Amino acid sequence: MDQNVQKSLLFFFLFVACMAASGEECAEPMTDAWIIDKPIDVSGALGLSDLGEMLLYENSEHGFSVAYPSSWRAEEPDPNDLGVVVGFLAPDEDIDDPKNYLTVQFEVLPAGLTLEGYTEAILANLRGSYPDFQLLAEADMKISERPGHVIAYGVTVEGTAYQVLLAYTIKGDKAYIITYYALSESYAQFEDDAKRMINSFVLS
Repeated sequence: MDQNVQKSLLFFFLFVACMAASGEECAEPMTDAWIIDKPIDVSGALGLSDLGEMLLYENSEHGFSVAYPSSWRAEEPDPNDLGVVVGFLAPDEDIDDPKNYLTVQFEVLPAGLTLEGYTEAILANLRGSYPDFQLLAEADMKISERPGHVIAYGVTVEGTAYQVLLAYTIKGDKAYIITYYALSESYAQFEDDAKRMINSFVLS
């Protein structure tokens, strides 16, 4: 991957990764199916024949797979300190200046960190980093048949409004974080795709 692609993908994640850097956990209830509705059945292995217009991204090094629409584009950054494994660009996105995309990253956690503590840390980090942070919704959910949590929020970055859907689970000493990041005006356009991708995430 050339340097421009790497820099662009890392730019994706700077916004996302800052919230996970505090090293605590998560858990919280509430909200309706507005966040993650009609989940894809991930109880068995995903096969391309079952996905229709979906493609399957698999990463054996980090032990996960995720299905993504064929109209989206998967990009892997070079090794980085942010734990970013892969990014998925929405249709017609510019790799050098992406606005709507989904990422998968991981974070190594301190021993004993819980989902609830991780959630508290994420929310504290977001509130401290963005004065206009707006929590839109949050809920517990299953991710790869494991306890997980999802947070929907809005922020403004350099005068531009963004809406973010952040879902995560913990396995062993790692948090796995899936983030849909979009311009507020574009969020609804790709929301269903993003939810399908989050629901299709499977840990080995």
